[in-house]
Amino acid sequence: MGSALRADPAITPGSELFARQYYARISKDIGFDATPGTTTLDSLLGFAGYPISGAKLEALDSTILINPTRAASQDDGLGLALRGLSGATLRDGDILATRFFAPKIVNIDTATPIPGWRKLVRLRARPTSRAAQAGIESVVILFNFFAHVGEQPFTQQSANTQVMMLAPSRKDRLYWLDFDTAGKLTFALNASFDAADLPGGGTRNYYVPDGCNACHGSPGNFAPPMVNYLDTDHWFDRLDSDFVALKAAGTPLIFDANTNDSSQASFGAAFDVIRRFNEEALLQNATVRPRSFEAEAARTWLRIHAQSDDHLPLIARGFTVNGGSTWQPSEADGLARLNRYCFRCHGSVRFSIFDRATVVEKAGNIRQRINPGRQQVKVPGFKMPPDRVLEQSELQALDAFIKALK
Repeated sequence: MGSALRADPAITPGSELFARQYYARISKDIGFDATPGTTTLDSLLGFAGYPISGAKLEALDSTILINPTRAASQDDGLGLALRGLSGATLRDGDILATRFFAPKIVNIDTATPIPGWRKLVRLRARPTSRAAQAGIESVVILFNFFAHVGEQPFTQQSANTQVMMLAPSRKDRLYWLDFDTAGKLTFALNASFDAADLPGGGTRNYYVPDGCNACHGSPGNFAPPMVNYLDTDHWFDRLDSDFVALKAAGTPLIFDANTNDSSQASFGAAFDVIRRFNEEALLQNATVRPRSFEAEAARTWLRIHAQSDDHLPLIARGFTVNGGSTWQPSEADGLARLNRYCFRCHGSVRFSIFDRATVVEKAGNIRQRINPGRQQVKVPGFKMPPDRVLEQSELQALDAFIKALK
């Protein structure tokens, strides 16, 4: 067994060398100078046809950004003349923006996890921009924030800003960039995906493109990566486990809704922005790998939320990619444990815990990973979950659930 053990972390971290080589290659591929420490978020926005400040894009409310007139305003917007972008009018849908609770970015291996928040801005590349000429269809920017319970999210600077450039006609399909707190290009995202195996605060660098691709459908960089849909249901799930204090505080998880009450009109309007983004995510997934679990997960979210903005139960969210059985109501408690402890990775890395047939297929390996032997436990990256140390009672309950699956 020893020769089969691997010391790989859960999420491939990559290296600065490969990241440097990657930036050099894409600089030639798309004609955008990706030089770490020099290239700025502002220069990327100009490349996409938006001669605006990255800091202003980060700071403005989503409701302003998605309204073409307000976004163009010189007073409280981006300062874009409606017809100042090569003569074309800024149209509805050119900019999508949403702010939301992001448990995925939280270091959960601490006594009191600090809630994470994200602001997503999707910009359609302007038709005459250098990005469009290079085959870039749109740019997705993820600003990352942290705020203690009771504090107002989005008041600090983005701790790290991740960028996807979608290029459906090019071999890569999707290009990655990462920017630091000063808005300058950097090599890596510092995150806690492998916190249980890491000393000194439980974080490490995850470099472009390896660390990005690992969470977006391409572990090992063997296939074009995909856009992850936004799973609103999972955000609300976590209020009943790791973030009960946030639930008590009542902070809106879809922040622009100003409420967690899905019956309110403001919630519906904010939710619909996410619905629009998820439609675009599915379109990208279906172009890259239409039969992937990533695409099926996005299809499922869109199907069950076609007429509903509500937080839907776990069982309603199950799917299958090969015609196998889906999760049953009697399995809800076990699925809840998989969702809490495993979805962070296995919602987008290699398989989804909502695909019951695949979980059954991998049950033997899953049980080894959550209950490793004496030699296995010494191997970094072998024991699951990688982001926290579970109580023995929880491990036993999870193991018993997986063992009983047929």
